[in-house]
Amino acid sequence: MARVARLVMPVGVALSLVAACGGGSGDDHGRTEKGRATTSSSPAPKADSYDPPLKFVSQGSTVVPGGTGDGPWSFRLEGVAVYAVSDAEVKAVSALDGTRLWSVKPQGEPTEHVTYSHGDKPGQPTLVTLDGRSAVLAAFPVTVPGAGTTPDRNVIELTALAADSGKRLWTTTVERPERQQEGNVILVGSDGTTAALKIGKDTDALTLGDPVTLGIALDTHKTVWTASGFAAKFIDDGVVVGLGDSNPDTSGDLSVQGLGLADGKKAWTHEAPKLNTARLDHAGSGLFTAEMNLGTVNDDDSAVLLSTATGRVPDGAASVELKGSLPHLSCWLDAQATIVCDAWPGLEGGRRHVFALDARTFKELWSIEEGDSSRLLPSISSAWHGAVYGSTTNGPVILDARTGKDKATDPGITPSQVNAHAGLVEGRTGVEVYRATA
Repeated sequence: MARVARLVMPVGVALSLVAACGGGSGDDHGRTEKGRATTSSSPAPKADSYDPPLKFVSQGSTVVPGGTGDGPWSFRLEGVAVYAVSDAEVKAVSALDGTRLWSVKPQGEPTEHVTYSHGDKPGQPTLVTLDGRSAVLAAFPVTVPGAGTTPDRNVIELTALAADSGKRLWTTTVERPERQQEGNVILVGSDGTTAALKIGKDTDALTLGDPVTLGIALDTHKTVWTASGFAAKFIDDGVVVGLGDSNPDTSGDLSVQGLGLADGKKAWTHEAPKLNTARLDHAGSGLFTAEMNLGTVNDDDSAVLLSTATGRVPDGAASVELKGSLPHLSCWLDAQATIVCDAWPGLEGGRRHVFALDARTFKELWSIEEGDSSRLLPSISSAWHGAVYGSTTNGPVILDARTGKDKATDPGITPSQVNAHAGLVEGRTGVEVYRATA
C-alpha cells in the first residue's frame, strides 16, 4: 500500500512573523539602513531545552513586521533564532521572546514586479559555515540604474551575512542569463562550497516556462555552471534535485533529475513516463517524495518515495508508492530513525492513512487509517527526535514516532518546524514561534 511524505524543523516562544506583503507598521527603533544590518541590544532570555518538546506556551505571541516589499517570505528555525527572507530583506528574530536580532536589506535597488510561480516563494534561509563562522546566504533581485542611452540592468545580489549579527561578510553580483532578465530568484541551497540559484518560473508540459539554475562557487563568487530548462527544488548531500527537460531538442518532455552541485553534471534521471508536471518535496536526509502527474486519464499518476543519491526507490521501500489519479504523498524524517508519512490515494477514491517506517529498513512500524473507529486520523505537520506533531478535531496532538501512540494530548500548537527550544507555526497571515516549556 502506498504512502505520504514531508519534513521537519526547529523553534521557540510565541511570536508572529507577518509573512505577507506590505510589511507592518512598527516604530522607528531598529529601522534598517539600506545594505546594512540593524541590531537589537536587548539581553537574550534563557534558552530552555527539551528533547523533544511536548508543550509550548499558549500566549504571548509577538508580531514582527513583515518587511519592506511585496511578495512572500520564507522562514527557518535554527537554534534560538528564526531567520526570515524576502526579495528585499533578511531578518533574524529571537525564537524565545520575539525580539528582532538584526535586519539587512540589499545594497542595490530591489527589482520591481518580481513574480513567482504558484506555490513558489523565496528559498528557505540558507545557513552555511564560511571560514569557521556561521553565515546566512541571501539572493536579492536588484536593478542597476541606467544612464544616458544605457538601459537599466537587472542582476542578482548574492550576499553572506554573519548569522549572529547580520554583519555583511561579502557581497557579489551575479549576472542573469540572457532570457531571464525579469524572472524571480530563488536561492535553492548550498553546501558551503557551491550555491544553487533558480531563476524564472517553473516549466511544465502545458505552460512552458524557461527556468535556469546556476551554480555559484562561494570562494570565487563566480558562476561555475548553468543548467537551462532545469528548475531546481532542493539540494541534499551534493545533489541538486529538480525538474528538467528530458530532451533539450524537444519541448514538453519533463523528467525528475539530479545534478551534481559542484559541476552541474547530470547525476541521474528518474525512470518514469513523460511527465506533465511533478511536485518534489525534501523529506529529510537522503530522501524526497515525488508526486508525478502524467496529464492523462488512465490513472497512471504516482506518488513515490525516492533516494536523492540515485533517483530510485530505496531498497525495501517499494511499497511506499501510490497509484491512481493525482495521488498525494508527504513524508518527514524525524532526524533520528523514523520516517512518518501522510498519504491520499487520489481522486478515484481510497482511504487516507498516516504511517511510520523505520528509516534504515523501511519496515512499517504503525499505521492509522481514515475511518478507524478507535482512533481519529491526525493531520501531520512535522516530526522531530521521536515525536510526531499534528492535529485532530480535538486539537493539537503529539504521537510517539516509533509506536504511533499518543505522547502528548495538549501541546498547545501544531508546529511546521520544531527544535529543542521552540515550534514554528505558519498561518495565512504570518508565522508564529512558540517557546517550548516541557
